[in-house]
Amino acid sequence: MTSDNDDPLSDRAHDVREEYDQVYAEPDPRAYFRVLHGLDYRIPELARTVFRNIIQTAAEARSEKPKVLDLGCGFGINAALLRYPIDMNRLAHRYRDLDAGDLTPDRVMALDRNYYASWPSTIDVDYVGLDLSETTTAYAASVDLLDHAIAGDLESVDLSSADQQAIAGTNCLISTGCASYAGTATFEKLFDAVGANPPWLALFVLRTESLDAVREFLMDRGLLVEKLEGVTFVQRRYHSAGEWTQALLALETRGIETEGKEADGLMHAELFVARPPEEAEVYPLEQIVSISSGSEGLFG
Repeated sequence: MTSDNDDPLSDRAHDVREEYDQVYAEPDPRAYFRVLHGLDYRIPELARTVFRNIIQTAAEARSEKPKVLDLGCGFGINAALLRYPIDMNRLAHRYRDLDAGDLTPDRVMALDRNYYASWPSTIDVDYVGLDLSETTTAYAASVDLLDHAIAGDLESVDLSSADQQAIAGTNCLISTGCASYAGTATFEKLFDAVGANPPWLALFVLRTESLDAVREFLMDRGLLVEKLEGVTFVQRRYHSAGEWTQALLALETRGIETEGKEADGLMHAELFVARPPEEAEVYPLEQIVSISSGSEGLFG
């Protein structure tokens, strides 16, 4: 009989964070796609059109070239989907094939650099990526998905002068999952580096996470913060019964209805958009956001 200690995918909730930490410590995305795509991870795919519309509208509002800061950029998957006409399934199949070979991380990086260079760009954008993991940002920069990579926890460390210069003038900040670790200290440092004209923000936040403190910070900076009402976005399936149970308890404690969403075994996120009120008035949220639910797909 297999014990809990022998099974890395057992129902113990604390195993989830440990396995994800191992994925983000890898020098290339093969394990990332093996684990997360195996859990039907799809939020980058659903966010792509939303991000593209908001990025282009923010740049249009200011007559500027799009300049994006991706908070929690990981291996640069959001950048890949934004820059090129590819999707998560195509990337997952690619890394499955690469995983079958006896390739070194350096060889995978070299192949990926050529792979991405072979695609036509769908958007001309300056792209800065920030993540806790140095290995993931190093990869994303090495294959030219990021124009500038920043690694570190801004809750406790400061930006370097080079990082501040790279962030200056950013007109859009995006994220598909930073609420669990990026607090007001992080946003304060980023806003100070951006400069006087605050960026637009498009943040996908799991319903189990709270954006209250960050939302208050953004409002204090004079931004209008809107949640896209009546819409949620599937992130992935739950890793284990333990992770699922924890999420249901957290949501029920806060009085959030889970039927048809988390109760079905799927993690759901909500979209928050923040920008100066005068720009929001010219570009109403419902006119610039295009929605795909994703929940109609096959899972498992």
